[in-house]
Amino acid sequence: MRIAYIYHLDAADPGVQSGRPASILAELLHLGLEIEPVFPLHAKTRASWMVKKLVFRLLGRHYRWDREPRRLAAFARECEARIVGKKIDMVFSPGSEVISHLQTDLPVAFCADATFANLLDYYQDFAHVSPGYEQQGHRQETAALSRAQLAVYPSEWAARSAVDTYGAEPNKVAVIPFGPNLGGQNTREQVWKWIEGRTRDVIRLLFVGRNWERKGGDTVVATAEKLIQAGHRVELDIVGSGISRSYFHISWIRQHGLLSPRVPEDVRRLNELFANAHYLFVPSRAEAYGMTFAEGNAFGLPVIATATGGIPSIIRHGWNGFLLPLSAGAEDYAETISSSFGDPGKYQQLCRQAFDEFEARLNWRAFCRRFMEHAAQCGCVRNHTGLVASSP
Repeated sequence: MRIAYIYHLDAADPGVQSGRPASILAELLHLGLEIEPVFPLHAKTRASWMVKKLVFRLLGRHYRWDREPRRLAAFARECEARIVGKKIDMVFSPGSEVISHLQTDLPVAFCADATFANLLDYYQDFAHVSPGYEQQGHRQETAALSRAQLAVYPSEWAARSAVDTYGAEPNKVAVIPFGPNLGGQNTREQVWKWIEGRTRDVIRLLFVGRNWERKGGDTVVATAEKLIQAGHRVELDIVGSGISRSYFHISWIRQHGLLSPRVPEDVRRLNELFANAHYLFVPSRAEAYGMTFAEGNAFGLPVIATATGGIPSIIRHGWNGFLLPLSAGAEDYAETISSSFGDPGKYQQLCRQAFDEFEARLNWRAFCRRFMEHAAQCGCVRNHTGLVASSP
């Protein structure tokens, strides 16, 4: 079984797309599949696209070239040239863009965390877009779904959009949660020790996210303040996002800046922060998926998050974390944390359940095995059973 793995960026780089392409690539190789790497691609950005971006900016609109038809067509022609004459059984891409213009008789599959319709006016980067870009986005998504024998999404939220908005055939759409970029090799023995070693005299909250506003950073700080007012000791670790200078003087906030998965020392520090925290707390205002939530569960951390986007497909309220509505404020989050932390036995059970969720479904091994099963059902794979079963 040989898969042409196509992507416009370097799919082997753990820093690309939160590590998703690299994690899938590594696990497919571990399962015994042969991979024909068709990445990165080299279509050039043309000056005309920059002109469009500038013009629409002056008009108060956003124009993005990620779905520019000429760019995607150039990517497709490059992919076709790089696989011609080679023994390929299936084409796979960890995104929908590149395959939308692909011309091939080979079976095609892709995974993505959201559809274009999901993102439109949901993320700030996809708000107030130019009419031309909106049309391009919908056309690209429709083309990708029509070309693919299998479209995989990590959440019901995204899968419903593929079927309801773009008319994808339900039997060609699968929901398989993504795994973590950090902590994927954690063992039950390790995690149980971390859980049992967490102190009871302080509540350690961990916030991880590049976009402070979208990820709900201010709500995290306000919640910590409510907990302190209620008599709790709190320590808040912030990773990946610069916060307002007004918080710099607060002694219980520790800022760690951007920690890179490419830097061993940064990875070591991230592992320590996850292992020593009591909760991963990221109350995002918008989130297509959020691989950091799977990372939290990989360390036996209950996740405190918002019931929006794809998050409800990761966190089961009251089981491996808690989901509050978008309308929830700092008092609501503080009450949730305080009540769940107050009973040591229930808190430890919550931590163990979080790791159970990681071990059962929120990992890349489970993702790739289920992907291969769905690929076989959709006719993408002729003989997958022995291949998948042969790997431990």
